[in-house]
Amino acid sequence: MPEPLRREHPMMHRILASLLPLLVAAPLMAQTMVGVRAGLSRSTLSTLSALVDEELSELEALGGTVSEDHRMGVAAGIDVALPLASAIELRVGGAYVQKGYSLDLSGPGGRASSRLEIDYLQFSALGRLGSSRDGPLSVGVLLGPWVGARLSCQGIFDIDLPEIGSISESESCGGDGRKLDFGVAVGGGVELAISQSLSLGLDLVYSIGLSRIDSDPDAPKNRSLALQAGVVIPLGG
Repeated sequence: MPEPLRREHPMMHRILASLLPLLVAAPLMAQTMVGVRAGLSRSTLSTLSALVDEELSELEALGGTVSEDHRMGVAAGIDVALPLASAIELRVGGAYVQKGYSLDLSGPGGRASSRLEIDYLQFSALGRLGSSRDGPLSVGVLLGPWVGARLSCQGIFDIDLPEIGSISESESCGGDGRKLDFGVAVGGGVELAISQSLSLGLDLVYSIGLSRIDSDPDAPKNRSLALQAGVVIPLGG
């Protein structure tokens, strides 16, 4: 700015100086994206404890069968994708995720099942490396850490014995187990632009828990595969 104008119009100089950072940040703000996603999660535990493994081996030796199954749940949340470079973004978000597992046992005397249902509020910071958003289709891979705060936890037990019929009980985990879980997530996604201000997104993300669900050194870790669809909106649009 010319020196005479700076002296004669100090207020104008201050206004321009305060607006300059906004003018510089405006292109980045226009590229910041907000995503709202929801879908299904397929969860299980990495391994059963050594004690449970021993008991199951004894059951199989007596002619029983054991099958470990997953828990189908819900995964829904919101995230903000911040541009770091032309093809790199940082996606920061929070989501409600249902995790757990199911174990079915059958033997000569009847059948039984045990389910562990744990719900988390999960926060993540995932790097996204992908193609440009300039075209109608953008494809990217996701990788980064996450941490989950436990919202609820309960064990459900169902027993079916010919002599007495069916019995079902549920018990809250209460203060047992760890309240926090953490790990890494890897996956990919695709976004299809249907207008300048709206895109449809589809993500598939596998979350690997690195913390055991309780203090037992043989306790298992969470594993979860989430398929989510949603909308992606430019924050500056």
